[in-house]
Amino acid sequence: MSAVILKALFIFPGQYNLTGSEEIKAQVGSDVVLPCLVKPPVNVREAVVEWMFNSSKTVHLFRDGDDPEPQDDRYKDRTYLNHAMLEHGNISLKLSNVTKNDEGIYSCFVRRLPDLSEEKHVTLIVGKENENPDSRSKGPETGVNCCVVAGVIGGGVVAAALIILIFITYCVIRRCRGEQIFPCCCNKSQNEQGRNDGGMEMEPLQNRRGNGNQGDEAEQRPLQNLEQPNQNV
Repeated sequence: MSAVILKALFIFPGQYNLTGSEEIKAQVGSDVVLPCLVKPPVNVREAVVEWMFNSSKTVHLFRDGDDPEPQDDRYKDRTYLNHAMLEHGNISLKLSNVTKNDEGIYSCFVRRLPDLSEEKHVTLIVGKENENPDSRSKGPETGVNCCVVAGVIGGGVVAAALIILIFITYCVIRRCRGEQIFPCCCNKSQNEQGRNDGGMEMEPLQNRRGNGNQGDEAEQRPLQNLEQPNQNV
């Protein structure tokens, strides 16, 4: 017993902990690695390493080598533990041909003594084939984007209503004062009307001048007619 304790102390000198990603995403039919590392790195080939699914089913057991006896049937020939990496404290487990039923919480254990162990939990999220598992987490982001768009539209409506209210108030104030609402436009129209009136006044004068010229021509014609007979005589 003392030899086992000394061996355990040699394998695990001092305190240690397990680290790794808390959430992993994969697609149906793909391979995935469930990360689990001993920090600080230490050789765990002489320890017991076990992976479990939902704390009830044995996914993989390493005990003086891979022990397939307690492994759940659904994981037969689908798990791989790199023995060479165990020397560096890497107890990550590779799971092949992922199925939808593989989705859940996986726990890795490193037992150095019967009454002392450390564990790490990894959540596996499985999406359908050719589906991006990240699409599940985009729901809240889409909701936020919708809220932003709605806020922008609402702000635009409020701004437009405020502009209309200011315009109506401006018109009412000028109307009460007896002032023109659009003085620039009114002055422009008055100037154009004045130009039109001036043009109409010039037309009669031109007509009169034209009639006067016609009268002079009429007076000159009889004189010319009188001169022609005298020349014949």
